[in-house]
Amino acid sequence: MPAATPASGLPPELTQRLLGDVKRLARDLTRRLADEIGLPSSFRRTAYLRAVMAACREGLEALLRQLHDGTRIQPSELTRLGRAGAQQAEMGVPLEVLLSAYRLAAKVIWKEVIGEAAREHLLDPATAVALSEQVLEYLDEISGAVGRAYLDTRERLVRQRDRDRDRLLQRLLAGDSSAELRRLAAALDLPLVPPYRVVACSVAGVDDADAVLDAAWRDVGALLSAGEPGTWIALVPGAVHPLSLCRAGIAVLEARGVSVADGRPPLRIGTGPLADRLEDVATAARRARRALSIGARLAPQRVLHDDADLAIFGVLAQSQEELRAFVESTLGPVNGHSSRQATLLETLEAVLASSSVAEAATSLGVHRHTVVYRIERLRELLGRDTLDDPAQRHRLWLALQGRRLLESPALTSG
Repeated sequence: MPAATPASGLPPELTQRLLGDVKRLARDLTRRLADEIGLPSSFRRTAYLRAVMAACREGLEALLRQLHDGTRIQPSELTRLGRAGAQQAEMGVPLEVLLSAYRLAAKVIWKEVIGEAAREHLLDPATAVALSEQVLEYLDEISGAVGRAYLDTRERLVRQRDRDRDRLLQRLLAGDSSAELRRLAAALDLPLVPPYRVVACSVAGVDDADAVLDAAWRDVGALLSAGEPGTWIALVPGAVHPLSLCRAGIAVLEARGVSVADGRPPLRIGTGPLADRLEDVATAARRARRALSIGARLAPQRVLHDDADLAIFGVLAQSQEELRAFVESTLGPVNGHSSRQATLLETLEAVLASSSVAEAATSLGVHRHTVVYRIERLRELLGRDTLDDPAQRHRLWLALQGRRLLESPALTSG
């Protein structure tokens, strides 16, 4: 039996023998990795297996030198070997496959480097134990470096993919439905399968609105893209009803403790027409944005705003001068900002929205006789038959909505 070697080093003759055999060891390790860890078929190509074998050889050589010298692996060496993790992430190897590979490698390396030598009495028990600890420590350090490099690279690739997807969706929303866009979408694994329900939305009370919307709508297959500041556009499968989007979004916000404030919901959604083709998406998105903008001004207490109901106001809002003239001619002496005019306008809106004087009084929180008096005053100012003629009532309602639009901070151009 040879003399015992220091517990910190591998015998020179054993080191030389293993280094001379490192190609075979790397080849055998690669074969076992391919056979035992269930590599996906896409990674069983010759080029990939050669890259794995080269990484195995590099790692084995570094380990053998370390065991021979009895030294710890240097940070620069650790960084260099850790690049294998980045390469695996770039190639799309699943992390669980990578971790399984290192667990198997630990068994194979221990058997080849320590186990065989101990059985051949090239190592005394104390040295075998010490070297085993070094092997395990080495593999821990390498797998940690590889894992960190893998996760860092994976995170970078995911961010890049998300940016690329968002740019592609922005092109689609701007009107590009070309064959090139479809090809790029397929390369990014971005399914573009109309019909789509295109919605515009805004979220209040949180700093990460995109995360809220993703959590609420991910399960229905929504494709999210940032729109104008404070708004997002989502392409949702056509079979999904907008009300279900409202409920899901509100549920996520309520789980975060965000609720209605001052009668204004934290989530608002504008919907456009169904986009049956990719060519229809840009128009549907424009109308969804218009519905969100106008709906938030006309009915700030509501969550859902449909362009089908609000399109006329988008048309009216395009010409502020004509809209202002219509409001003035319809509301006449009631159209002002004095306290008396404000009271009459509030009463007029309640009367138009109610089926009876009693209902209007309840909504206003005043006595029925007070409403009767105000109605009489409105008849004097607007015309005796104005509140009885259905066409005139609709005209008054339209003028009230137009007035609200004109007094909004900004008007959409549609």
